[in-house]
Amino acid sequence: MRVTVSIALAAIALAIAPTQAFAQSASDQATAEALFKQARDLMAAGKYSDACPKLAESQRLDPGTGTLLNLASCYEKNGQIASAWVTYKGAVTAAQNANEADRAKLARTRAAALEPTLPTLTIVVAPAADRPDLQVTRDGETVGRVAWGTAIPVDPGAHTVQASAPGHKAWQGQAQVAGAGAKVTIEIPALDTEPLASPTAATTPPSAPETPAPSTPGSTQRVIGLVVAGAGVLGLGAGGVFGVMAKSKNDSVPSQCNGSVCTATGTSSLDDAKSAATVSTVAFVAGGVAVAAGVILYIIAPRANSSTGLTVAPGSDGTVAGLTLRGVWR
Repeated sequence: MRVTVSIALAAIALAIAPTQAFAQSASDQATAEALFKQARDLMAAGKYSDACPKLAESQRLDPGTGTLLNLASCYEKNGQIASAWVTYKGAVTAAQNANEADRAKLARTRAAALEPTLPTLTIVVAPAADRPDLQVTRDGETVGRVAWGTAIPVDPGAHTVQASAPGHKAWQGQAQVAGAGAKVTIEIPALDTEPLASPTAATTPPSAPETPAPSTPGSTQRVIGLVVAGAGVLGLGAGGVFGVMAKSKNDSVPSQCNGSVCTATGTSSLDDAKSAATVSTVAFVAGGVAVAAGVILYIIAPRANSSTGLTVAPGSDGTVAGLTLRGVWR
């Protein structure tokens, strides 16, 4: 079954491929024909700079000797003498391959007529500039070493010449080719070397990261001791508050009880008094232990040769009474 399906798919692909190729070719031909007609109309109107690119694209999509001859003629009338000469010579070869003798003769005649008027640009590399790794370009295109010193046909106009080599500053010059028959030479001078990096900047070691100053021996332990003692003071304060609450509840019990018999309110007050008393006792015990532990931690912490002190004083924020701890440590 798999073999059968594979054969069927292959057959379908083979059947579709020529159709797709034909559709693509037909589309290109239609586009090429439309561009060719537009270009001919533009040439008739004397708008050669607009017509030449359309003819070039038409030739790319659907190559033909007739399109090449029209393109060469467009270049010639637009003043692009070198481009016209090269295109005419290409048309000679295309016509010969197509057995079009008349077109081959016409293209050969036009190329021969243009040859004496070809403007040329010669790029000369000065002996001091010649290096094995020297790269030379003209209008962005590489000019090989064998072409240095040779008069190369170019279209009239400005032409940018650049030279570069590793470790050297790039050089750029512009050659202005005036028109038909112009012979222009441009010389590439010795390239300047790139300045070396500053030795001082290269050898300066990176700055070492700042290290924090060592802490005074025992400072962390003293801080912990103060925190523990502070928690203990809070526990003692809570114990005092609940003690006061327990006494208040207990004092109200006799007026609500007759012997061992109490009203519901009295029973509730008695239970609240017992609960408050228990919490008060636990808070006093825990607070006292915490204060003692904090003081011990503070006292036994290692000390530098500096004075330290711990002050415990009554304090209040206006609503709740308490104790204030003040310590000095380094």
